[in-house]
Amino acid sequence: MSILATFRQLTLQDWRLFAQAFLTLAICNVRLRRQSFASVRAWAGRKGHGAAPINRLIWSIEAAAKRMIGTTCLSKALALQRLLARNGHDAELRIGVDKSDGRFTAHAWLVYRGQVLVGGREIGNHTLLAAWTASGSREGRR
Repeated sequence: MSILATFRQLTLQDWRLFAQAFLTLAICNVRLRRQSFASVRAWAGRKGHGAAPINRLIWSIEAAAKRMIGTTCLSKALALQRLLARNGHDAELRIGVDKSDGRFTAHAWLVYRGQVLVGGREIGNHTLLAAWTASGSREGRR
């Protein structure tokens, strides 16, 4: 199915969620470059009273990220955390590190009620370094 055919099947609500996700992801990318990480985390965790379903929020971030150049695992996880928080859900941002084959890598993913929402495929051997919820942080496991 072509992209155009797929987009024709979207409801008005889906279009709104996609636009909101695209804008949130763009804002997140800019904030990560210009503000402190603590400031971006506070912005991402700001609570709201929306009622969008979690699965549609995940879809919207994934769809927007596929169409935005330069999206990182961190910006994707933070943007989804922002959308979830605005809809009353407290997800946990996790950052891990790995040094395999002499290469150091870092990865970010988002967890809600024990389930990885974004970034799950790439976790691999990453060791949890730190985790933050909208309400605070906790030290990573060793």
